[in-house]
Amino acid sequence: MIDTRLYRWMLPLLGRRRPVRRTPESFRPRGTSSRVSRLAARYDADVDEALQRLWPKARVYHDREFARDRADFLLVVRGRGVMVETKVKSDPGLFRGSTLPPLLDRLQRDGRRLVVLLNQGDPTPARELVADKLGDKARIVVWSGPEQDAELRAAVEELIAQESRHPL
Repeated sequence: MIDTRLYRWMLPLLGRRRPVRRTPESFRPRGTSSRVSRLAARYDADVDEALQRLWPKARVYHDREFARDRADFLLVVRGRGVMVETKVKSDPGLFRGSTLPPLLDRLQRDGRRLVVLLNQGDPTPARELVADKLGDKARIVVWSGPEQDAELRAAVEELIAQESRHPL
């Protein structure tokens, strides 16, 4: 069979090779290019800036790999750690927390503190879920920018003030 496409004949003669294509996943935050994932990447960057701004002497560790049973950030303030999980909703409806159980199970075993940051919506159903699993060792805060820094600071400081991270 004869290849009748001219460019296939011309490329070897011109010495051009096809460019190596990058996989689409390398362009995408967290392996997808959905609108919510782009919002999540931007929200994570905003949260990182807020944590650095509110606690300039604290250490902030990022979990760059996506896993449902690990939080996005570990904030260490005055020697005490608080896990920070970010959740992004594209609509302002109810946040039920359906993606939280693997993380809550792990933190319940480890006895760690958790702050869940939600960009918008009503977190009432998720608060009940989190309270059932972690009790007073977790908070859910609706945070969408510097105007809600006071709520974020209060939630983290309450958790840091707790004496023991492991139940007796």
